[in-house]
Amino acid sequence: MIAPLRTTWNALYSRAGVVYLGAVVGYLALFSLLRLRITLFSVVVFPGTLFHELSHWAAGVLFGGRPKGLRLWPRRSGAQVVLGSVECTNLRWYNGVFIGLAPLALLPIALALMTWSIDVAPEPHASEAGWAYLVACIAYASIPSRQDLRIVAISRWMLISAIALAGLAWIQFR
Repeated sequence: MIAPLRTTWNALYSRAGVVYLGAVVGYLALFSLLRLRITLFSVVVFPGTLFHELSHWAAGVLFGGRPKGLRLWPRRSGAQVVLGSVECTNLRWYNGVFIGLAPLALLPIALALMTWSIDVAPEPHASEAGWAYLVACIAYASIPSRQDLRIVAISRWMLISAIALAGLAWIQFR
């Protein structure tokens, strides 16, 4: 096991790690319950919305999506509420998967932040609730939305390539 993963595992397996992870799971459950109260929900998860949309923005810049519109305030779109959005003017087959799945890059950030926090304060105390909340917001924000998955669908070639590679690997190792 490589050193960063070993460090993360050891931190999470400690008493403080279990308490911290429990707090994060508790916040995630609270977020799920709050989805019924959209105004309160959008305020509570705003830090996550910020991270989510900034990840799309950064991926759009890195992969040539030419982001132009960044919205962070909730708005109604038909029967649904959109917490935030990034408009990219150059979504193509070669960049849709990277831009659409950009929030998944937030998971290692949340894990690193949690590991760091456990290492800094090995005994859980009340001030850690704020860090646990931030970790929960970032973890929650890493989940791609339906619109994100529609953007990923632009890159169907990635799925076809993955299936082809899996087929080649199966032929090679059978």
